[in-house]
Amino acid sequence: MAKTKKQKMDKLVLFLIPIGVAVNFVAGQIASSLALPFYLDTIGTISIGALCGSIPGAIVGLLSSLINGFADPVLLCFTPVSVIIGLLAGVLSRKGFFKGIGKLIASAIIFGIVGGCVSALITWGVYGFDFGIGPSSYVSVPLYKIFHMNKFVCELIGSSSIDMVDKIISVIVMSGVLKASPSRMLAKLPLGSQYIKNAIDDDDDDF
Repeated sequence: MAKTKKQKMDKLVLFLIPIGVAVNFVAGQIASSLALPFYLDTIGTISIGALCGSIPGAIVGLLSSLINGFADPVLLCFTPVSVIIGLLAGVLSRKGFFKGIGKLIASAIIFGIVGGCVSALITWGVYGFDFGIGPSSYVSVPLYKIFHMNKFVCELIGSSSIDMVDKIISVIVMSGVLKASPSRMLAKLPLGSQYIKNAIDDDDDDF
């Protein structure tokens, strides 16, 4: 009986992973086409990590980066960021960070600092110890020109601040996903049961 339940859970997780990848791709394309100063390409990663755990979240992040790499090979260098975000989403979910406004904001700050610092290190290496050309440059370059701060420090601040705004939006969307998910589906996911009290009761939904 327990084995059958685990098999059903595994099938549902496998079903949700490509959906998470698709969400990342679509949201990222929307942000890019609208020339928004952030990415929105980790919404699926964070959502799957929150519901299914660190490994599924990391897989979504990895696959999303590989897909993005077809359009721009440079983006492959930032694969570790996506994987770390997926792993971190699972950890934060287990710690209850996605329940309540205060904890959601705290999780966004954690995502922003961790993701921003890793991104800054990669950017620094990829672009020859100089600023990148992404949204972080909207902050880092003016900081350098106005305050004449250390270039890497400017990149670190720029990357972390942009990432924090990006992750605030992402966790808000993710929170909406959790609340909109049917309770019967949540009950079948590794980390989903903790979100059932805020979920929509949908007895007609069968997974």
